[in-house]
Parts: sequence; structure tokens; C-alpha cells
Amino acid sequence: MSKRKDILIIGAGPSGLSAAIFLHERGFHPIIIDKKDCIGPHSKALGVNPRSLKILKDLGLTDRFIQNGRKMKAINVWNKEKHLYRNDFTQIRHEYPFMLIQPQKESEEILLEEVLRREIPCHYGAEFYSYNQIEEKYSIKADRIDLNQKFDYLIGADGGRSRVREQSNLQLTGFSYDESWEIYDVELEMEIAPDEGHIRVFPEGGMIMIRLKDSVWRVAGNLPSILNYLPARTKVGSISWESKFRIHHKLANGLVDNNVVLIGDAAHLHSPIGARGMNLGIEDAFMVSQLIAESNLSEYNAQRYKYLKSTVARVNTITMGLAGDNFSARMVRNNMQYLRFMFPVIMPKVRKFILGLN
Repeated sequence: MSKRKDILIIGAGPSGLSAAIFLHERGFHPIIIDKKDCIGPHSKALGVNPRSLKILKDLGLTDRFIQNGRKMKAINVWNKEKHLYRNDFTQIRHEYPFMLIQPQKESEEILLEEVLRREIPCHYGAEFYSYNQIEEKYSIKADRIDLNQKFDYLIGADGGRSRVREQSNLQLTGFSYDESWEIYDVELEMEIAPDEGHIRVFPEGGMIMIRLKDSVWRVAGNLPSILNYLPARTKVGSISWESKFRIHHKLANGLVDNNVVLIGDAAHLHSPIGARGMNLGIEDAFMVSQLIAESNLSEYNAQRYKYLKSTVARVNTITMGLAGDNFSARMVRNNMQYLRFMFPVIMPKVRKFILGLN
């Protein structure tokens, strides 16, 4: 099979950078464009799961990720100040029995380094506007870059507000939560295990706490003034980043439109609970590169859509349990101490899902 296929990737986040590397490994020479001027300093994603580490292993990227990140081998569930359960990730049978904690910025930096090492063109500050299909080729309009060539494939990795998706016959369907969530990167001194994650549940909502590095923790959840819900005797230091965001649970009504394909947040949006977002994008990129190499991209929807739909639904279920405002969710949170007898059955399934091994 001739490898002479012109491929444009719109978006230089983890999904787009991964797609470029996977395609190059299969003999293609893609081009990446992105409207941002450089890798952003902040992001919500911070966990690289075993499934992604396995996918990236043969490229030599997994060792670089592990050398840079931190292994988180358990996550704890708390009801207010009472410890309920320690979900031990090392119980899984896998080469990488942990969640690698590495902020998305650092994941992107390692991926970009590999892109540049392979001499894959990556143009920041080049904003995509539209495409036009002429027979089986695509021409594009973009700002601050002159791309006169026509492309055989367009890969939309341009996020939740994807212009590639807007230009295609595809659209997001689903819903958004009304309430906003708070997120902080903040220095904390606490008595809880620093190398493990912590989910803290209250009648009015929930929060998740994961140490990034040194004494800086990521704290996120739907509790109002969330830093007031930190563990007892916590000392709060400087805040390096804070933001508010709304959660969307949406999935495109299709993933492929002729030879235009959506990956990552352009195709699916959901809460960060479960650490699946960036990892799903890397999986998308791997599958799309494989199908392009097989000249079989039309099969992507059949092979991937059902799994993505199920995954987004399960993330929503977990999110509702932690932070939902309906009667059932509040009842569960109010009575968690009485439901802990079910944890040895439920939590191993949750563990497999969080680690991408479901």
C-alpha cells in the first residue's frame, strides 16, 4: 500500500500530537496546526492510565512519562472526616498497576518533543476556519499559515468547540450540568497520604484531591468555597491556579464524515471524574491511525462509538454519585457509611474503569 497520503491534524493537544506520532510510526507524514501560540500553562487533565501507557510503550514514550510523572497506587474514599475505603490500584494484573500523575501540560511537552524529533511539522498560531471537499480531497482555510495543498484526511482534534465538527455533518448531543465546579492548584500541608488520591463526600456534594508534585495539590469539586472542606488541621499555602468550569456530558452523533474524523474532546465531553478524558483521546488517536493505515477509516464509527457512548454514560453515573443534586445521589452520600459493606464488590469494578481496563 502506498503511504503517500496527505493528512492534516487540526489541534495540537494530547490527541492531535499522539495522532501525529502514531501516523508517522506507520509511515505517514502528517501536518499539525493549532490556533494557540504555545502549550497552555494550565489544564484539568492530570492522569495517564495503564491503557495509555501500554499504547505509548512501543514508541519509547512510556518510559519518558514515568520518569517525569508520579505513580499514584491508590485512591481513598472519605465520608467527611471518616475514611471508608482504600481502592488499591496495585491489585490489578497489568504491567502498569498505577495511575501516572502528570499534568496535561507536561504530557503535551513530551509528546511535542517527540513530534519535533520526528520532524513532523507542527504550526502553532495557525487558526483553522473551514474546509471544502472537492471529490476525495480537502482544501482548508486557515489564518497565519499558507497551506495550498489538498488533503486526503482531516483529523479534528480541536477540542469541545471544534470547528472541524461544526463544518462537518456531525454534532454533539447530550447535556450540561447547571452548577459550576471549582478547581485549585494549591499548596497544602495535611495528615492524609500524600502519594494517594482522595475523594471526599459530603451531603451537599463532593471533591477530589490529588497531589501534583512537592506540596502542590489539585483540588476540584462542586462544593461552594471548596477550600473550606479540606481535611481537618490542613494548612493552606499559596494558590498557583484557580478556576471555575461547567461539566458537559456530550458525544458526537458520529465520529466520521467521509474522510473527516473527530478525536478527543471534539468527539466526546465529560467530567474529569474518572480520569478518562485525555486517555480516551490517546486511544482515539491510536485507533484512527491504525484504520487510516488500513484504508478503512469508515469502520471507526462502528468500532469505537458504542464504547465511547458507554464510557461517557459511566463517567456521568460516577459524577452524579459524587456531586449529583437529585434525591438518589443525596441519599447515597448521606448514607455512605452504611453502604460500605458493598465497596469490596463495587470498587474493583470502579478501579478497572478508572484505569481504562474495563
